[in-house]
Amino acid sequence: QAIHHFYPDVPVRYELIVRSEEDASGLLDAIRQEIAHLGTLRFSDADIHYLTQHAPHLKVTFLQSLRYFHFVPQEQVEMGIVKQGGKQQLRISIRGSWRDTILYETLVMAIVSEVRSRQRWAEVPADLPLKVLKTKLEQLKAEIERRGINNFSLTEMGTRRRFSSQVQRDVLACLKQEIPQWVLGTSNYHFAREFDLKPIGTIAHEWFMGHQALVNERDSQQVALERWLTAFDGMLAIAPTDTLTIDAFLNDFNRHLANAYDGVRHDSGCPFRWGDKMIAHYQQLGIDPTTKLFIFSDGLDFGQALDLCEYFAGRVKISFGIGTFLTNDLANWRNAAGVEYRPLSIVIKLA
Repeated sequence: QAIHHFYPDVPVRYELIVRSEEDASGLLDAIRQEIAHLGTLRFSDADIHYLTQHAPHLKVTFLQSLRYFHFVPQEQVEMGIVKQGGKQQLRISIRGSWRDTILYETLVMAIVSEVRSRQRWAEVPADLPLKVLKTKLEQLKAEIERRGINNFSLTEMGTRRRFSSQVQRDVLACLKQEIPQWVLGTSNYHFAREFDLKPIGTIAHEWFMGHQALVNERDSQQVALERWLTAFDGMLAIAPTDTLTIDAFLNDFNRHLANAYDGVRHDSGCPFRWGDKMIAHYQQLGIDPTTKLFIFSDGLDFGQALDLCEYFAGRVKISFGIGTFLTNDLANWRNAAGVEYRPLSIVIKLA
């Protein structure tokens, strides 16, 4: 919506980056087929109605524009194989106007991850991901009770790097059944509708990275923060702090912005030191930190989350955005050849 409002026709290019050592180039043909299928997708009347009813941050003009939105992958997506350091690697490049291409990232990453699961890890027992999750949830419940923690909650954010769509569906069903009191919602709006959970959005780092190219870099973060507030009328107001550095963020996060935003999100570095620094910044601005929300989303597991709950109890409101730990963790499972399963480490970034 923010792109639609401010920068619909800005040309952009995205690149897939495979951070794992694994060569994903052998997945190219299957991925190409899946991405071609994206061109058949359309927002239905039921989709628009759901968003109108359950996503108050989305404006009528934007929702109406979705009726005409569709991907054109044959024009917007280039796929192939490149040489990197003497090795082959999968290449996916996405080009077009920002408005027409911004929705590719989540879907393309989910496709790459699921095609890999299907082709290279087909022998993983179908019930394993849920068994792993249920063990984690039993431990979580026991630890919360033992430690008397009352400030834990989470949002499921595991779409992009999930093992498969079915695993994510099973995970959300399990979370809703086992710990409904601690699940705030999901960033996957399709599953939010299916499971009657709250659909939750956030500000992507991409919004800030784009502004570095669009305006004076020194002013880019402040402009991005101000324009986000305008685009969403002050809703979805949780600011990521690490696009540049935490010090650069604090320099831009003045009293006006700190008051206007409901809180901030941690996504890299030591979460304890980061939180202390943010609390001190709010206090320096004369703002009560206990009125603000800190979201932690840097690859956390439940143990780390509960340590943060204890550390910040009574000092600030906190919650957690948890992804791969929920939707793509097989707990050191090994195949018949003795190879341990690990999620593929991938990102898609503005180039």
